[in-house]
Amino acid sequence: MEITEPTEIQYKAIGVIGSEGGNAFIASHTGSGKTLAYLLPVIQRMKAAEAEAGERLAKPKRPKVVVTCPTRELAEQVAEVAKALSHVAKFSSCLVVGGKRLSTQKERLDSPVDVVIGTPGRLIKHVEQGNLFLGSADAMVLDEADTLFEAGFGDEVKRLLRPLKARPEGKTCVLVSATMPDRLRKLVDEELPNLKYIKTDSLHRSAPGLKHRFIDCPGDVDKMTVLEQIVVPEHRQGKRLMIFCNTLPSCIAAERTMSEADIRTVQYHGDMTSDARADSLRDFIESDAQNNLTMVCTDLAARGLDFGRMKVDHVINFDFPMNALDYIHRSGRTARAGAGGKVTNLVAKKDRVLAGEIDSAVKLGLPIDNATSSRAVSEARRKKAITDARERRTGGRSRTAPAKASDRAPSSNRGRRGASRFEQSSKPSGTNPRRS
Repeated sequence: MEITEPTEIQYKAIGVIGSEGGNAFIASHTGSGKTLAYLLPVIQRMKAAEAEAGERLAKPKRPKVVVTCPTRELAEQVAEVAKALSHVAKFSSCLVVGGKRLSTQKERLDSPVDVVIGTPGRLIKHVEQGNLFLGSADAMVLDEADTLFEAGFGDEVKRLLRPLKARPEGKTCVLVSATMPDRLRKLVDEELPNLKYIKTDSLHRSAPGLKHRFIDCPGDVDKMTVLEQIVVPEHRQGKRLMIFCNTLPSCIAAERTMSEADIRTVQYHGDMTSDARADSLRDFIESDAQNNLTMVCTDLAARGLDFGRMKVDHVINFDFPMNALDYIHRSGRTARAGAGGKVTNLVAKKDRVLAGEIDSAVKLGLPIDNATSSRAVSEARRKKAITDARERRTGGRSRTAPAKASDRAPSSNRGRRGASRFEQSSKPSGTNPRRS
């Protein structure tokens, strides 16, 4: 798998889960290697139990490890990683997701299987039909736990966890997420007490190599024209771009504009079948600089997709995300694994408050998930302004002098009422009527 050294989250998680067991919550930004961070230690524990027993423990219908994913796409990607590991660690795995024949999956489960990877609905269907028994599982993994607990999977997740909670001795449950909002911590603490929280120092913060750009797009500006001005030159340079929209109609309109500008695109949204989305993802990954494709998508493409070695150069938020966590997920599509990247935001008037707080959090190095807390951002901004003013006055010699009232940061509300702090979009003559 060409891995020379562990990432930060792998370094922190593998030892804790592999040696201590118990329940753990792994949180790290997108593209940081979380799949291996949980697969390696749970497989290690399974193989250690086999060595102690002196025999292989795999049995039909009774896996030792169960990985639950919210989407078929993510489950398929985890299954690919497990398959690569199995060539070295010698274990069997089975993928059970919707859109595939139940009978074929049943036949596979009827053979000895160590690891089962699937989506909640399909896992439960196999349990109900007697094809799968979870009581023998020593490890349960909930990948993208934030989605599983907050997107309508709650009852299914609790049902899958029931056998593990009934006999918790020696069992391991690992929750995995790219974010760790307070509401999620409260939910999982109620379900799984005594969780070990393992997170990276950069959680919820902007990646070091990521550049953020905010373009003001008030009502008299045609966002489609602005989008075209951004995309066309980069597409001609062979750059790979992702354009995020909040709704299906917006997605269709943006794709039509790109097509009219001779930009080759693929779409990725929930109104497509799983097979169609898989085809779009494959085409996007396999495109090259000479035949590059731009992906026009909804938040369905913001998480859980593995682009392999392909680098996304630029994320464009045609529609600004509804909250800070969605901004984290979208921007996490680029600047992965230490690479550079750009995120450009088209900011409508209604988006200015949230966009301004995210902009401030990025510039101050604060966690972006706190961007909805104006008080925290404003206080950090005030302290930074005091420090900057003091250093300008003293030539940077003193950092300890007490602050004066005159050192306080100027109010962020000064200036023309309702004025935007962001880069102004150009308004070329002959602009088309607004199309979104």
